[in-house]
Amino acid sequence: MRVSDKMNQNQFLNNIQKNRSELNGLQNQAATMKSINKPSDDPLGAAKVLQTRTENKNLEQFDRNILFATSFLENTESTLAQVSETLVRAKELALQGASDTNGGIPRAMIAEEVSQIARTIVELSNRRFGDRFIFAGHKTDVQPFTPDGEFRGDSGQIQTQTHKAQFIPINISGAQVFLGEELGYQGALKRQWEVPTDVEALQNYKISEAEKELEREMELEDELYTRGPASIDRAQRVSDGDPITGKIGVNIFGIMTTLEAALRTNDKFSIQSALEPLDQAVNQISLARAEIGGRLNQMSSISEGLQKNIVENKAQNSLIEDADLFKVMTDLNKADTALKSTLETSKRAMTQSLLDFLG
Repeated sequence: MRVSDKMNQNQFLNNIQKNRSELNGLQNQAATMKSINKPSDDPLGAAKVLQTRTENKNLEQFDRNILFATSFLENTESTLAQVSETLVRAKELALQGASDTNGGIPRAMIAEEVSQIARTIVELSNRRFGDRFIFAGHKTDVQPFTPDGEFRGDSGQIQTQTHKAQFIPINISGAQVFLGEELGYQGALKRQWEVPTDVEALQNYKISEAEKELEREMELEDELYTRGPASIDRAQRVSDGDPITGKIGVNIFGIMTTLEAALRTNDKFSIQSALEPLDQAVNQISLARAEIGGRLNQMSSISEGLQKNIVENKAQNSLIEDADLFKVMTDLNKADTALKSTLETSKRAMTQSLLDFLG
C-alpha cells in the first residue's frame, strides 16, 4: 500500500491529539484528586457516586429534621420541668394551709401565692418555641389556653420525618398535659399516630381529626363544672375515671382554682382533699416528661445511625472516585514524555522532503 505524505501527517496529528487528550485527563485528575470528573470517565462508577450523594443529601435533611425536633422537645421538657416545680410548691402550700396552725389570715396569704402559681402555670402552658405554641397541637399559631384555663388548641401531633417512611411526633397536646385528656391506663399517653402515605389516607385522616374535634367540643358543652368540695371529690377519683366526664387524668387548672377557693374560704377539709390530686397532677406532668425523654433518646439513636451512614457513604464514594496520587503522577510523567517524543518525531519526519533522498 502506498503511504503518502498526507497519510503521515494525519497519523502524526492523531497521535499528538491522543497524547494531549490523555495528558489533559491526567492533569485534571491531579488538579481535582478525582478519577471521575465526568460521567464518560466511568459511567458505572459515576452512577454509583451520584446515587450515594443523593442518599447523603436525604440523610443530611433527616438529620436537620432531628436537630429541630430535638430542640423543640428539649424546650417542651424544660417547660414541663418548670410546671412540675410550681406544682410541688403548690403542694407545699396546700400542706401549710391544711395545718391547724394556719387559719384565717395565713390561709388567705397562702391563697395569694397559689393564685400566682396558677397564673404561672397558664403562662407556661402558652410557652412558644420560636413563633409556635408548643402545646397547641396543630394550631401552633393559636394561643392554646385562655387565662381561665380553657383549651383552644387541638390534639394534633406534629410529625417529623427522621428516616425513610419513619415519622416521630415532636409535640404533646396541652389537653393531655394540663387537662388530662386522652390518657390511657394509669395515665400513660395513648394513641398510636400513623402518618398518611397517600392522598386517600390523608383525606381520611383530616375527616377523622375533624370528627374528633367536633366530638371534643360537644363534650365540653355538656361537661358539668363544679368547684369547692364537689370538684375536689371528682379529682380524687382519678384512678377510676371522673364520674362526670369519664376522664382518667386531672385538670391542673381546675385543681389550682379549687385549692385557691378552699384557702380563701378557710375550708380545711377541701384543702386536705386537694393534696392527692396535686400528687396526681405532678405524676401527670412526669408521665409527659417521660414520654418526651423517650422520644429524645430515640432521636439521638437515629441521629447517630444517620451520621454513621453518611460517613460510610462518603468512604464508599472516596473508594470509587478518588484518584491514586502516586499512580496519577507516574502516568502524568509518562504521558508528558510520550507527547514530547511524538512532537520531536513529528518535527523530524515532517521536515523531510523528496530532495533529502536524492543524491
